[in-house]
Amino acid sequence: MLKSARKRVLTAAVALGAALVVGVGGASMAGADQHGAGQATPKHDSSIENLGLVKNQIKAYYGDDGDHQPSTDSAYARDAKRVESQLKHWLMARSHEHGKKALVLDVDDTVLSNYHYEASHDFGYDPVTNAECVEAKCFPAVFGMPKLVTWASTHGYAIYYITGRPHDQQQATLDNLSEQGFPTPAGLFTKVKTAPYPKYLTCAPNCSTIEYKSLTRAHLESLGYTIVAAAGDQYSDLKGGHAQRTFKMPNPMYYLP
Repeated sequence: MLKSARKRVLTAAVALGAALVVGVGGASMAGADQHGAGQATPKHDSSIENLGLVKNQIKAYYGDDGDHQPSTDSAYARDAKRVESQLKHWLMARSHEHGKKALVLDVDDTVLSNYHYEASHDFGYDPVTNAECVEAKCFPAVFGMPKLVTWASTHGYAIYYITGRPHDQQQATLDNLSEQGFPTPAGLFTKVKTAPYPKYLTCAPNCSTIEYKSLTRAHLESLGYTIVAAAGDQYSDLKGGHAQRTFKMPNPMYYLP
């Protein structure tokens, strides 16, 4: 996800338990992005969720008992585990297929949890404090993800990350992943903000998140990879094709178009 330019939308309480797995070709996405782009302007205040109550429900969903840490027995943890289980079963069923296979992952709130940072900042975003946290490698792993990614890495899958973090945070991100038990990836793509831009990013320097991530997946395909699965916490991580199947991790904290 593109942290530096993200559009923050706290989602309605009814969505807090959702953890959607998207089918082959993205067919299941139709109508699924109901908490972001395309919402009509509210005509009455009664149609808007109370922001304070939504924040409290997000904390309850993560099992936050006041220390701004997600709980292993929370609804969030159960949702994440369910998506991870479905992802692993999909990868297992294709692990013996020939050719170069890749698993493509987003970073923030897909493999590294931002919940502590978000809750500690009242679910607001400050690029300065966020960058400090990135450099300090303070993001813990999303429950279960190091084990899953390690399994994929040892069963024939090249691991690639495509993140909206800027290029100057690449090494800190790799170090954070390593410290949290993730295997060394085949590659980590970051958002390039200045020229020269990669030739495959034909939209540069004005790529949307969907363009940046889908064109990068297309680039991996041009290198001979079959992207068996892509996982992310935002619909914009997953749209645009170039993956056999996409998996949506739970994240009710913010929305990135």
